[in-house]
Amino acid sequence: MVRKEIAYFRVFHEVSRSILSVLDSKEVLRLIVKRIVPAMKLKAASLRLLNEKTNDLELAASRFLSKKYLRKGSLDADKSVPEVLEGKPVLIIDAQNDPRIQYRKEKAEEGIASVLSVPVQIHNKVIGMLRLYTSSPRSFTEEEIEFASALGEMAGLSIINARMYEKEKEKLTRLFNKGGIEPVHQKRINKYGIKTVTKETFNTEKSTEFFKILHEVTRDLLYDLNSHGVLGSVVKKTIQILHIKGCCIFLVNETTGRLEMAASGGLSNKYLQKGPLYADKSMPDVVKGKVVFIEDIAANKHIQYRDEAIKEGIVSILSVPIFVKGYVIGELRLYSADKRKYDKEDIEFILASAEIGGIAITNSKFYQRLKNDIKFWESTLSYLDMN
Repeated sequence: MVRKEIAYFRVFHEVSRSILSVLDSKEVLRLIVKRIVPAMKLKAASLRLLNEKTNDLELAASRFLSKKYLRKGSLDADKSVPEVLEGKPVLIIDAQNDPRIQYRKEKAEEGIASVLSVPVQIHNKVIGMLRLYTSSPRSFTEEEIEFASALGEMAGLSIINARMYEKEKEKLTRLFNKGGIEPVHQKRINKYGIKTVTKETFNTEKSTEFFKILHEVTRDLLYDLNSHGVLGSVVKKTIQILHIKGCCIFLVNETTGRLEMAASGGLSNKYLQKGPLYADKSMPDVVKGKVVFIEDIAANKHIQYRDEAIKEGIVSILSVPIFVKGYVIGELRLYSADKRKYDKEDIEFILASAEIGGIAITNSKFYQRLKNDIKFWESTLSYLDMN
């Protein structure tokens, strides 16, 4: 079968961004089935979660399946492609006749020919499955199965993310109730606008590479709320995939106006310790929200520490803003040892990495603030003998 040109990176960026900025996992699950259908040219998709009490697979989200089909009856996890519960993707090419499939007659009436099922897992425990339906018999390439499996994994991670925040919120609410305190509701992290990265078609091979890297970084973020570790991962993987000399993430100190190092890779300690960088002097347009590219720093007199950069072997610098809630909080800088050119896919990947970095910082601060609130009220209520 001819390999389809699927913009993995574009779709995965949208889904991962939603997971990281939306605390309602149901919304993320709906987005996954909505986006995967056109990306993989499917007839329909559904996402079901396992009810451990009844052993049924309960519908969490669906796309382009009729109400009649969805109401066909309960799905028994042990009778409906049970191998998926072992953590394996399973393809049923002839879904209308394969005995591993429940409701084969209903599938024929719905016009479903093949079904690919991939597990939804939390910490290696299968909690559900993502199902992809085609209207004609179809096989899937390894890359297509990997893409579907990654989105199934993201579904599980979105549930972890939502549960984590909900657990901490409930704990804080119990403390408030015990002390008879009216809580001041904190603002949730602003939801990022859900947009595709670009309307143009990506180079398939490159977008697949970027999808894999972004997948790794997103997993790092969802498993580790320490933003420093995630930012380090962004830097390391950006250097790796773009084959550049070095990369740094800076955060803007609003008090001093300095760009403070949050993560770095590929650059010498001598260069990193060259002196303070100021947001209004070092590529100042970046903190105004613009992407700045200097192809040849030797020919640019407006670079701070130009001589030090030349001695370091740096020729080109690309700097992109890191946004949080519409404000620039930092910069992602890429350093190359030659007059580097960045194409459309490169820029989109870099912008996505910067965005993930911004969300990492926001999520970390949000979670830490929640933990600090809990600690404060536990101490206060203990002091008042209410705990």
